[in-house]
Amino acid sequence: MNVTIDWDIGPATLTSVTAYRAWNWYPHNDGDGTSIDAGADFHQSNEQRQVSQELRIASNGARRVDYVAGLYYLYQSIEAEAVNRYGSRAADWFLPPTTNAAVGAAALNGYHVVSHSRPVTDSYAAFAQTIWHITDAVDLTTGLRYTYETKSGYFDQGATGASLAGLTAAQQAAAQAIRARYGVRNFYTARTEAGRLSGQATLSWKVAAPVLAYATYARGNKFGGLNLANITTTGQFAANPVIRPETIDSYEVGAKTTWADGRITANVAAFWTDVKDYQTTIVDVERNGVSFFTNAAKVRTRGFEADLRAAPARWLTLYGSGTYDDARYISYANAPCPIEITGRTLCDLSGQRLPGVSRWAASAGGEVRAPLGLNFGHDAEVYAGSDYSYRSATNSTASLSRYSEIPAYALVNLRFGIRADDGRYDIQFWARSIANSTYYLSLAANNTGAVTATLGDPRTYGLTLRTKW
Repeated sequence: MNVTIDWDIGPATLTSVTAYRAWNWYPHNDGDGTSIDAGADFHQSNEQRQVSQELRIASNGARRVDYVAGLYYLYQSIEAEAVNRYGSRAADWFLPPTTNAAVGAAALNGYHVVSHSRPVTDSYAAFAQTIWHITDAVDLTTGLRYTYETKSGYFDQGATGASLAGLTAAQQAAAQAIRARYGVRNFYTARTEAGRLSGQATLSWKVAAPVLAYATYARGNKFGGLNLANITTTGQFAANPVIRPETIDSYEVGAKTTWADGRITANVAAFWTDVKDYQTTIVDVERNGVSFFTNAAKVRTRGFEADLRAAPARWLTLYGSGTYDDARYISYANAPCPIEITGRTLCDLSGQRLPGVSRWAASAGGEVRAPLGLNFGHDAEVYAGSDYSYRSATNSTASLSRYSEIPAYALVNLRFGIRADDGRYDIQFWARSIANSTYYLSLAANNTGAVTATLGDPRTYGLTLRTKW
């Protein structure tokens, strides 16, 4: 829900934007993904509440320098509950086969770990942006934003399980060591606050009527936070639950062009981005090989992209786009090893590709239309279209396991429908993934040897009805 109020005061407009958001999430998941009673219920519930207020002033009319400036405030609170309820065969599924059967069963079967956390964020910002029209063909856009954030929260975890009284002292110690890996009583509080300045500058030049060239530099920050998870914050292996902000420096040059009286647009850009203090998972040998989320790596992504859209005739629209992205860990020495590597505490993934980023991505498609005349009381048209998309191979886990390598895939979708020119109605029949390709959205292996995956939708047909009043 949001309320926006504008007040025109002549040379400028004052704007107030007040917003409130509530979001609740109550999932329940099978932790092993099979019919075995092992991971009986693994889930994290969230109840989020968010309030924001923005006040800004923006210039009106034509002037040498256009401007916008303002203040912003955000409050956010998230109540989270994480549950790991292990079933009657949890030891068979989660523990190595070399584990003593009696110890493993007593330690993990029926074990129940529940944690609660509540991070609270207060964010304050002041910002300003100007566009200086140096000449009729050259503009300089500059902007600055100062943000100050405070975050506080707690982590409170409890665990219950079967009595270990029937085991020997040595077996009890071994069972407690197993439970310590999967969750025991833990409580801590944490707080962080930081102020960061970000900004950008863009120089654009209308080289000719159809061509706009530009170059831009931006310094941004992805604020840190609190790692409110099951980590140790006291003792010999204490880890800091505070995650520092990321610093992002990005550069881009490109051109935007329009031809044939606007019927053809073609854009091209080259980009380079450096990320310092990248937020990811590390294995810390100084803390007994504990794996946790923190600042660890430096990342670089660079490449180019191009897109084309054409309407050569009233009845035809075509489009195409492509991206090449060389995204890599520049430094990531204390990375968790892939599941297939044993006998090592950590691996150095410096120089390896980032997960979740395909080297190549492309899309293309088009639509043909024909007028129908008056239909259901409105001028309407019939249309048919097709869309093609492609992604090259990528990896879906931070450790870059070979079992997490998602092969390249391509999808083709079709659509056919009738719609009113004024948008009053749109009746569309569609088919997606018409080649019925098998492709993965995620793919991962765990220490039990099981490889799990989330499959993309198979060939799917449907009907969509839209209306606008």
